[in-house]
Amino acid sequence: MAGSSPADTADLDPASLAAEARRTAGAGAEVPLRFLDDLGRLAGSIDAEARLHTRGRERARSALVASLVTQIRVGRLTAAVPHIADVPVRPVFITGLLRTGTTFLQHLLAQHPGLRAPELWETMAPASTEDPDDLVAACEAYIEEYYRAAPGFRSIHLLTARLPEECHRLTANSFRHSIYALRYRVPGYARWLDGQSMIPAYEFHREQLRCVLWQRPGAPVLLKCPSHLWHLDDLARVYPDAKVIRLHRSPVVAVPSVCSLTATVRAARSDDVDREEIGRYWLEHAARALNGLRRGAGPTATPPLDLYFTDLVADPLGTAERVCDHIGVPMTAEAGRRMTAFMAAENDATTGRHAYAPEDFGLSERLLKERFSPYLAEFGL
Repeated sequence: MAGSSPADTADLDPASLAAEARRTAGAGAEVPLRFLDDLGRLAGSIDAEARLHTRGRERARSALVASLVTQIRVGRLTAAVPHIADVPVRPVFITGLLRTGTTFLQHLLAQHPGLRAPELWETMAPASTEDPDDLVAACEAYIEEYYRAAPGFRSIHLLTARLPEECHRLTANSFRHSIYALRYRVPGYARWLDGQSMIPAYEFHREQLRCVLWQRPGAPVLLKCPSHLWHLDDLARVYPDAKVIRLHRSPVVAVPSVCSLTATVRAARSDDVDREEIGRYWLEHAARALNGLRRGAGPTATPPLDLYFTDLVADPLGTAERVCDHIGVPMTAEAGRRMTAFMAAENDATTGRHAYAPEDFGLSERLLKERFSPYLAEFGL
């Protein structure tokens, strides 16, 4: 930021963040900012607990400012075009514990010409009316910087501007989202978040999604985020007619993989990453979501479709067809050809080997089986 000292660029004070967001947004920046109490909770926890190095604080500041800028742009666009509030949304949500194949399934289904899957560049700038080519270029620059900061992440999770990505890119602009507890060591914020309703965050998610669809229409709209698994009741209050797809994989494998991902992401922002603390967090956090699930049961008007990671790997097209049947979108020959071509191009291939073990995070196979025994029994895993 021109004219700022190094201390300013790492300042996490909400007033300073808001001031920079207004300068960045420029004309129309008088739009009221929202969720400032939540921002205060998050920024205070990052400041006090996350143990960030200077570059990590700068990245945190940049991310928080970007969310505020998005708020301003959404407010500006919806004020200028009031009928955006009437844009219909027919959502399909893919969810499941992280590392269960949700990304691959979303990328595969996104090849279907009958589905609208917002791409990463769109969800990073949902209300921007800039040239799409410029937004794609900015997204690609963000991805390259992210991989430079967290080189191990490239072997864990694919990011690309022209494919869809998790819709926490929308929800987290409310500063009320568990993605922050993955990125940063913020136990105080995580405890606070456990007691909060996600309805305001989902309402803002819907508002941003309508901005995306107003500019580039399509339905049904295909979305994905593991975090929905923890908040299906609140999601159903905002999106009662949503179709939900849940993926299942043994947490004995998935939880250590999530822990590895978390450690990799946090290491881009901190030199003090406690792996055993990460293990304890995910053991309890995942159990809260998984052990209460029941096969084929959920709060949306249409019961969820439960799928297995092993079936997705063994028969991707057959699994995609099951999803299409569930959401009422025919699996056409053209859709099958596009999906087959996508898999042949290895668009979801990451580079390098993702190595991890439960013991790296103070866990064990026995402990995981015991903690998740209700879920393992319910879903036959």
